[in-house]
Amino acid sequence: MRRRRPRRWLKILALALLITGGVLLHLAWPFIAYPVTVLDIERKAPLPAENIRVPLAGIAEVDITPPVGIPKFGYSAWSRPADGFRTRLRAKAFYLHAPDSTPLALVTLDLGAGSRVLHHRVAEIIAAETDVPAHGLSLLVTHTHSGPGQYLDSDFYNVFGSDSPGFDPQLAEFLSQRIAAAVISAYQQRRAARFASGQTDIWGLTRNRSIEAWARNFDLPEEQVTEALALQAVNPAMTMLRIDLEADDGRFYPAGALTAFSIHGTAIPAFTRPWHADVWAWLGQDVARGIQSRYDTPFTPVHGAYQATHADNNPAWVEGLRGDREARRIGEALATRALALFDTLGEDIPGQEDAALTTWIGTRQLNLLTLTDAERFGICERAAVGAATAGAAKGDEVFPISWLPYLQHGWPRRIFTEGCHGTKQWMLSRLQRLLPAERFPHEALFQVIRINDLVLVAVPWEVTLESGNVIREAVLAELPQGDWTVEISSLANGFFGYVTTPAEYGIQYYEGGHTLYGPGTLGLLAGQSAILTRDLVREGEIQDLPDRWQFALRSRAYWPDTALDPAPRSLLSAPVFSPAETGHEAFWAFRFAGEHPAYLQLEQPLLQVEVDAGNGWQPLITEGVRVNDQGTDLQLRMDRETDTGAEYTVRWFNPLPPAPDQRFRIRVAPRPVGAEPSQRSFYSPAF
Repeated sequence: MRRRRPRRWLKILALALLITGGVLLHLAWPFIAYPVTVLDIERKAPLPAENIRVPLAGIAEVDITPPVGIPKFGYSAWSRPADGFRTRLRAKAFYLHAPDSTPLALVTLDLGAGSRVLHHRVAEIIAAETDVPAHGLSLLVTHTHSGPGQYLDSDFYNVFGSDSPGFDPQLAEFLSQRIAAAVISAYQQRRAARFASGQTDIWGLTRNRSIEAWARNFDLPEEQVTEALALQAVNPAMTMLRIDLEADDGRFYPAGALTAFSIHGTAIPAFTRPWHADVWAWLGQDVARGIQSRYDTPFTPVHGAYQATHADNNPAWVEGLRGDREARRIGEALATRALALFDTLGEDIPGQEDAALTTWIGTRQLNLLTLTDAERFGICERAAVGAATAGAAKGDEVFPISWLPYLQHGWPRRIFTEGCHGTKQWMLSRLQRLLPAERFPHEALFQVIRINDLVLVAVPWEVTLESGNVIREAVLAELPQGDWTVEISSLANGFFGYVTTPAEYGIQYYEGGHTLYGPGTLGLLAGQSAILTRDLVREGEIQDLPDRWQFALRSRAYWPDTALDPAPRSLLSAPVFSPAETGHEAFWAFRFAGEHPAYLQLEQPLLQVEVDAGNGWQPLITEGVRVNDQGTDLQLRMDRETDTGAEYTVRWFNPLPPAPDQRFRIRVAPRPVGAEPSQRSFYSPAF
């Protein structure tokens, strides 16, 4: 008897089931196999606050650049682990203490998002050495997409936010200790202070990347949705708090500024490997250096910048030139405008008799899974990821994934939309429910902080332009009569994805697909921010936090480790010059072999350009600033690991042309500390 062959459709079905099963196993594997790290963090009482009669402030900056090999956060599966740095990542702490008020610390971080793990752990560390309580601490971020992942407070983003999954306890502790060091240093340097705040509008450096979704807020016809409109549908406001400090001579000098602006940290594209602060590197550095040179201040100025309502506002890079050159162009242009605003605010700095500081602090932790119906403002009972999230944001598409039906932006559900998530196409359909709701981010910190006439609303969501306008109006309605400036800070203290308006959500672009708790999310943010503001105005200080926090996170170690002894350094190739081209800046480059990356402490100074003009080798100084890796032009990248250590390339971008009687060389500082004298420094050949 002849056996009948299986029908072709059965083979196809079996193959589809096999592929689906493999994908599900791949996605679920970290939740099944990775060990759980349990963190217990206590909300400790800080030092007693001083009884002061004049406002105090302190400012400090600390490098938080992690080692080579840590996965990066921001482009998810399209990220690549760091192989070195182009610009350093920083923590910049601003300590403020008003008379008869609780001290507070605002910290700007070159990180992709905030994290309650970092917030609570930093608060625990600083309690023994400062008077800043947990509810007076706020971690604000630049949202660079070229910073580390694996430190967040939810398994969902630790698994899916990078190209490799898992929470890294050592990385989280490193970041916490470094951030805490910045806050402690700012507290220890506190002095009498004066303040001024203001805004300026900046156009032409940002564009709305999802202009079609934005246009739905106003029912604009298709012919009006143009690139010119995309350049207008942005938040142009740059909001700055200027701080002057009293020096030892009794006079007040400029010391720094805290600045909010709405621009995605994506001028550096996906697949780029080195750590990079993106446009924020130049915005921070150039303003600080400008303050130093213009005012001859005795302080080391610090400019801390952070995100406002940036969710649909991208850098306006020139098509085809995205990367370091465009990041520099946009960052330098922002810095020029910020420095002009800083100068203007100097006219508003009060005299000795008028110096004043009024602060309010309201911090409230909410568990979105246990809110009452009235407290929910229409958010869904659990989070769900939209398929458009896998398709990536406009400008970051990856072929062919981003153009597939169902994953493509602008592909909303058109039937069965009555559920809470409405038009959202669920990624992997209802199989998402296999992941418990607690694995998604669900405990959020809301903060409202007043600094004189500036009111900062800090939320752990990426806020679109129009969503920010709704939240701002809700908060303004609860403030007493006055000339208030309300600024929204996205991604502060945590990460919950995006928040869009219901109209934007309906079309399911990337931002709508990544609005985890559905179209009611904006109602929650506006409603709870308004309630917190109302309570703050009526009752005074709000510290609605538990006494302890516990996190149980699926973990994996990425921090580099080795059993190798530190290898001696040796030259692999002499410096070679590469002229500027469309794709890159001009640079000198040389290669060397040396120690395993576990021995490189990238948070410490490493590279320095030296010059010999006939009087011996000296550090190269241009415009009063040393040319070293504390700026933006010296890069270190690991090429590969070897049996004895690793091989590295050093680049000096945008180098000075040497004069006829000048030679340059690059010094690599000793690593590790305590090496033999012959290894204390390593130098490139002269060029």
